[in-house]
Amino acid sequence: MRVPLEWLKEYVKIEATPEEIATKLTMGGLEVEGIEESDLGPVIDVYITPNRGDCLSMVGVAREVAALYGVPLHAPAPPPSSTEGPVSEQTSVTLDAPDLCPRYAARLVRGVKIGPSPAWMQARLEAAGQRAINNVVDVTNYVMLEMGQPLHAFDLDLLHEGRIVVRRALDGETILTLDGEQRVLGPNMLVIADGRRPVAIAGIMGGGDSEVSDATTNLLFESAHFNALSIRRTARALNLRTEASYRFERVVDPEGVRRAVDRACELLAAMGQPQAVEGAVDVYPEPQSPRALTLRIRRAAELLGMEIPSHMAADSLRALGFEVGTQSHGIEDALRVHVPSYRFDINIEEDLIEEVGRIHGYENIPETLPFGSTTQGGDSVQGRLITRMKRLLVECGLQEVITHSLTAAPTFDIGEEERYRVPVRNVLSTEVSGLRSSLVPTLLDVAQNNVRRGQHGLALFEIGRVWRNAGVEDGKLNPVEFVSVAGLVAGPLVEGGWQQGGKAPVADYYLLRGVLEKLFVGLEIDNVAFQRPENMSDQLQRFHPGRTSEILLAGHPTDGVLGEIHPRVATKLGLKERAYMFEISLAQVRRALPAEGPGYHVLSPFPGVSRDIAPRVLESVEFGMIAEAIRGANVDILEEFRITDLFRGAPIPEGTKSITVAFTFRASDHTLAEGEVTVALANIRSALEARCGATFAA
Repeated sequence: MRVPLEWLKEYVKIEATPEEIATKLTMGGLEVEGIEESDLGPVIDVYITPNRGDCLSMVGVAREVAALYGVPLHAPAPPPSSTEGPVSEQTSVTLDAPDLCPRYAARLVRGVKIGPSPAWMQARLEAAGQRAINNVVDVTNYVMLEMGQPLHAFDLDLLHEGRIVVRRALDGETILTLDGEQRVLGPNMLVIADGRRPVAIAGIMGGGDSEVSDATTNLLFESAHFNALSIRRTARALNLRTEASYRFERVVDPEGVRRAVDRACELLAAMGQPQAVEGAVDVYPEPQSPRALTLRIRRAAELLGMEIPSHMAADSLRALGFEVGTQSHGIEDALRVHVPSYRFDINIEEDLIEEVGRIHGYENIPETLPFGSTTQGGDSVQGRLITRMKRLLVECGLQEVITHSLTAAPTFDIGEEERYRVPVRNVLSTEVSGLRSSLVPTLLDVAQNNVRRGQHGLALFEIGRVWRNAGVEDGKLNPVEFVSVAGLVAGPLVEGGWQQGGKAPVADYYLLRGVLEKLFVGLEIDNVAFQRPENMSDQLQRFHPGRTSEILLAGHPTDGVLGEIHPRVATKLGLKERAYMFEISLAQVRRALPAEGPGYHVLSPFPGVSRDIAPRVLESVEFGMIAEAIRGANVDILEEFRITDLFRGAPIPEGTKSITVAFTFRASDHTLAEGEVTVALANIRSALEARCGATFAA
C-alpha cells in the first residue's frame, strides 16, 4: 500500500525522516518495501499481510505509527448520523442475504453538482496510486484509502423505485459493469439491486446503468460489510479484482460502515456541495459482539523472553485501540483485554502477546545464552524406530523410495479396491482418486517404471502411511490410518562372475526372508516365524498362492505377509523377473519389541561344538514347524541352528523328505563335554519325533 507521508502526518504528529518511519514500521511488523518521491513528497510502500486488513488504510497505518512512537492518533471523526430523519421516506434497504452482507448503510445527497475535486484531494489520491475522476468518485476513493472502508455512489434517479435490495444473483443474470463488460452472474454471487435489476456486483464493481455522470444531481452513498469468502470467490470466478474487493477479501471493520458514509457526506459538504439528507438507513440485524481475552503477564514473559510490566503491556495494547482492564487470574497477574472490531486477527492470548512484543520492540529482547538440558526434544519413539529400521534395511542393500499417498485405483487387485480403499471426495483426476490402502501397489508401480527403463535388478523399500476403510458408520466411511513397512526385490542384484559363466544369481523368496530376519535381529525381536496362510484373503490375492507366508512376531500372528507377486500381476505390469515383496504394519513391529529395550549378552570365551541331524518328515511338514519344535526342546546350550540340505528320493519313501539341520552348541562358563552334547541332541530328536512325526536313519 502506498502511504504519502504528508497525508499520514495529518493523523499522527511526528518529526521523523521517511527512512526512520520505514525502519520503525518494519521492526513493528509492517514491512516497508521502498520509499518513492511524488509531487506530494515521500511515499512509503508498505507490504500488508493478508491478516492485517485493518492496515489497508491511512488511519490504520497511522495507528501503528502512533503506537510505535508513543504519540496520540488523530483519526477523522465526522458528525455521526442518526437512523431517524426524512431519508427513511425517500429510500429503503432490504437485506435478502444477511449471511453474505451482515450490514448495509446508505445516505442521500440531493442537488449535487458534478465537477473536479479540490487540488489537495487530487494530489493525495494520485500520490496513493488513485486516478482523480470527479468530486463524487474521488470522495469515495478518498474515504476508502483513509478509513479502509470501500464506498460506492449511485445516481439515485437511475435506481428503479429509488431503493436498494441486497440479494443473491439469479442463475444467468447479467450486469454491465463500469469497465464496459457484460458479466454473467450465478446464484452464489451477491449483487446490489434496485427494484428491478442488479446495479452492482457487491463489494467488487458498480454497474454502468446507475453510474454517476455529469448529469447526476442526486446521490445514494453505499457503505457495507460483506462476507470476505463470498467476495473472494466471486472475484475469482469473474476474474475481476478491484481496490474494493482487495479490502473486502481481507475483512473490513463492520463497525466502521456508518462512520465511513458519514465521512463521505462531510467531505462533500466541505467542498461546497449540499448537506446530506438528514438521517441514514442502516440495516444491521445481528450486531457484532465484542470479544474479550485474558493476557497473563507471566505467559507473555515466557513467550517473549523478557519481562514486561503489566502497565507497559496495557499501554502497548491501548495505543493500538484495545480496551484494557486488570483482573486476577488465579495466582497470576493478568489483563482483561477487549478486542476492537477492526482487529479480526486477534483471537487467542498468543495474538495479544505478539502485539505487546512488537510495540514494545523485538529489538529490546535481551541477548542471552541458551540454558537448560540439551537432551530435550528429539524424535518420537515411532520416529526413532523408523530411522532404525531404515538404517537396517539400507545395510541389507535395499534402497528407499517415497511414493505418493494419493493413487489411482490398482487394476490388479481382487476385491481390495472396494473393501479397503478410501476414495477422495473431490477428485482432480483418476491418477489421484484415492488414498493408498497398501504400499504394495505403489512399490510395484516403481518397479514397473524401472523395468520400462531397462533397470532389472531391484531392491527397494518404503515406510509410509496407508489408509484402509474399516466400514461405514452413520452413512460415512470410517478410514483407519497407520504406518506400513514394505520391501521389494526382483532380478539380479549383483553382477555375475566368471565362475557362474557370467550369470548373476537372482533374488528369490529366501533372500527377502533373510532381509526380514536381519531386520528383526537388528530390532532384537526374538521368535520370528513364517507360516503358510490358512486362507488367501483379498489382501493376499496379489501374491502367489504357493509361495507366500504370513509373518509371526514373538509368537503372535500379524498382518505381515512375505511372498512372490502373483504371476498374473507380474505379467500385467510387464515384470520380466519374479518379484518378491513383504509388508507389515509398524504398530505390530512396535508391539513385538522387547520391553526392556536394547540389550546385549557377553560372548562366551569357550569353544563351540557343531553337530547335525537329518530328520525325515512328511512333505506337509514345513521347516517352521521343525524350528518351533527345536526351540520347544529348551536346550540351554543351543546357540544356533540352520538348515543346510534338503533331500528327496530313494531310499527315502515317496511323500517324505530329509532335512539336514546343523547345530552349534556352546556353554558360557565351561568347555562342553561330549555327554552334554549327546543329551542335547537326544532332547531335540525327541521333540522332533513328538511334534513333527520325524524319524531318523539307523
